[in-house]
Amino acid sequence: MALFVGGLLVAIGFGAFVLALLAALLIVIAVVALVAFWPEMRSHLGVWVRRLRARSRTFFAALLPLWRQTLLHAERGIRGVHRSSAVASASVGRRASALGRTAAAYCSSTARALIGTAHSTTTRIASRLAQPDRRGTALRLNAAGTQYRRDGRYDEAVECHRRAVEILRALDDRQAIALTQSNLALALSHAGDDGWAIGLFEEAASTLHDLGDEEHEAQIMANLGLAHRRHGRREEGDNVLELALSKLTPASSAYQAIEAELRRAS
Repeated sequence: MALFVGGLLVAIGFGAFVLALLAALLIVIAVVALVAFWPEMRSHLGVWVRRLRARSRTFFAALLPLWRQTLLHAERGIRGVHRSSAVASASVGRRASALGRTAAAYCSSTARALIGTAHSTTTRIASRLAQPDRRGTALRLNAAGTQYRRDGRYDEAVECHRRAVEILRALDDRQAIALTQSNLALALSHAGDDGWAIGLFEEAASTLHDLGDEEHEAQIMANLGLAHRRHGRREEGDNVLELALSKLTPASSAYQAIEAELRRAS
């Protein structure tokens, strides 16, 4: 009997081990499948999110005129009520008239506050609907400016990047402003406007330092160092390049590019 019970326990233990092994195998298969299909899943998810954003912008853009019309009718109605209350207060005694005027004044001020809040909300919604287009315009201007610079058309590159900076300032996107200032400084440096370019490089690097974006800060400092070297200040340029290296990891492509530039100088 004892032998039978012992065999049964061993069989149960072996069965539990097999089940655990199968569960682990299924988990491994699931992880491998997820890793294999994740790029495609992420691509489809990105497309879905972009479509959702586009549809939401279209919906709110269509809703905005209706909202404004509703506000207009509400404002007219409140003014009508205010005029009616004023007429009613004039038709009763002095004490009741004073009370009516007080109530009417209170209602009128409350209504004006509500209408003001509604108008400010409408303005914010309209501003947010317009921002994606403005941001897209800034991106297109930056891309055009970069291509102009590569083609040697520096004045046109400067104008594109300058307009992009103005748009991004209105959107109050400090990181995007700094990166675009770096693009503008590159175009100016190649165009020969060294003083303005150096100032923009330094301002952009300072902004990214405040934001804690060390990688982009280092890349802009590298551009600053190359600008110094391009205009004959080789020692100052090498010092800035060394400082840029200290902010990057050796495995990064930016580190390797800066290191190669320093080797060419030595």
